[in-house]
Amino acid sequence: MYCLSDKQIDYIINDISTRGVEMEALQQNLLDHICCIVEQNLEVDGDFESFYQKTIKTFYKDALWEIEEETLLLLTFKNYYKMKKTMIISGLFSAITMTAGLIFKFMHWPGASPMILMGVASLGLIFLPLMSVLKTKEKQNKNDKLIIVFGAVFGVLISFAVLFKIFHWPGANIMGLISVAIMLLVFTPLYYFTGIRNPENKTNTIMITILLVMGCGLFLTLINFRPGFTIVKASEKINQHLEECYNYATQQNSLIFNKTIIDTLTNKKNNIELNKKCNELCNAIEVIKLNVLQLTEQNIATVITYSELTMPDNYDIPTNILFGENATAKPQLQALKTNLNNFNTFILENFKQNSAILINLSDITNTDSGLPETWEKSNYYHMPLVCILRNLTQLQLEVRLIESNCMR
Repeated sequence: MYCLSDKQIDYIINDISTRGVEMEALQQNLLDHICCIVEQNLEVDGDFESFYQKTIKTFYKDALWEIEEETLLLLTFKNYYKMKKTMIISGLFSAITMTAGLIFKFMHWPGASPMILMGVASLGLIFLPLMSVLKTKEKQNKNDKLIIVFGAVFGVLISFAVLFKIFHWPGANIMGLISVAIMLLVFTPLYYFTGIRNPENKTNTIMITILLVMGCGLFLTLINFRPGFTIVKASEKINQHLEECYNYATQQNSLIFNKTIIDTLTNKKNNIELNKKCNELCNAIEVIKLNVLQLTEQNIATVITYSELTMPDNYDIPTNILFGENATAKPQLQALKTNLNNFNTFILENFKQNSAILINLSDITNTDSGLPETWEKSNYYHMPLVCILRNLTQLQLEVRLIESNCMR
């Protein structure tokens, strides 16, 4: 068993201090460990300095002061490992749910919106904040800490900006512009001028800076700065105009009906029955429209205003409202089709109209699968909210056009 001299012990403690370990308690603990290893493993006539150099290297990866840094981190940040574990789990959860949500959205499968929402929420509210806190604790340089903080702020804002853009929620453009401003005006200059000073990282710093600027530029292309006419606004105006056409047709038919009741006797009974059936049918369709609108938008709107829709492209909720398992229409949609069939029969029997003006309720062939599709599925299954409302309004307008034609 090797016996260390006082001179050798002083040599060890001085070397530990020289290597950057300044905490006295930590110096003594390292000294005890190293002395025990040397005395137990070094032969009596062995080379102390050579053995010591090999032994000290087993205590660190790059430098001995790393031990002191990690010790300070653990002493001042007791929940470090719990937070690190939470960060990793939330990051994996975010990546999996967002990827699955995007796949579901592309395939038009139900559940896409909740998965995307949970994935982005996990990323922006848990993963990125925890990552910034943990990384800033590990860094000593002030610039490095600022880079991490601003990078995390940018990540949170840009992720929620994209989320708001996907769901057409207000504030998406503002959040996107603020995040891009932070990235271009604060994060990128800090990152560039901090990294460019290090010759080893110079090339990587330049390349990443270019990618950051290009990424911000690509994001800005998604934002429409023109206050003029857009496709979305055009669609809103067209759908709203259809709604107004239906209301106008209803008013005009009411005037025509009142006039025919006064002026004619031959079709008085039929016209009264026709007006009653048309009103009942249009009111039933209006109930379905408002039911789908209120449940999807989570409001109590009694009038459809397309420009105020917050989730116009949501198809999950409307599909769940109107259809059950295996894309089977629910009772309210089945009842609507039955009433429409009865309406067609009534028109044929009492007004002898050509079937070309009747409401078409026949099945169609799906262009993608080549299989037949029911009228309900082809018009309302996996359709965005805005399309369902428009199709139902179109149906109401067809009823009013048939009514107008029959009263002439």
